[in-house]
Amino acid sequence: MSLKYGLLGLLTYGSMTGYDLSLFFEKSVNYFWNASISQVYRDLGTLEKEGYVSAHLEVQEGRPDKKIYTITQSGKDAFLDWLSSFPSNLTGPVRNEFQLRVFFGSHISLKELRFQFQRLIKERQETIRFLEEFKGERHKFCNEFTDQDKFFWNLTGKMGYIVAKASIEGAEECIKEIDEILEQISKADDNPKSFKS
Repeated sequence: MSLKYGLLGLLTYGSMTGYDLSLFFEKSVNYFWNASISQVYRDLGTLEKEGYVSAHLEVQEGRPDKKIYTITQSGKDAFLDWLSSFPSNLTGPVRNEFQLRVFFGSHISLKELRFQFQRLIKERQETIRFLEEFKGERHKFCNEFTDQDKFFWNLTGKMGYIVAKASIEGAEECIKEIDEILEQISKADDNPKSFKS
């Protein structure tokens, strides 16, 4: 998915600055689709050239002027067309760098790999904390939203929570297996050549 459709979707809730959009992104969909502020501004420029958003400057005294973005009708049409055209492969390209590194784990020590699994658990715990803290708060980042919007936002939160929890459980199982091998190595007279402790 291109970031531009996420931005168009957020602009259906109301006009916003690039900074507001970046903040809204961070506090609402960041756990499954993240974007830097530079990416947000880059894509807003593209959307403006395509005629999907319009922009006007809001003059502020004693502060820099604000550029406010508003979705156009053609932007709404493009967004709705994208939204209703689900791809044949719903998961999209699978690229999990962490799992690729685990796959080649025989080239690093088990202790290092164990440490990285612990980092993964910590990151997923942060995701769960984020979802719990902002369950209700993330809705305040747009001016207008309906109970229907809130319902669908909560569905994505539920999916994010389940995925994060499953990742934690999977990582804990892997750590358990690594610990068993490390214990065998510590008890053995010779370190088995097949593992790097």
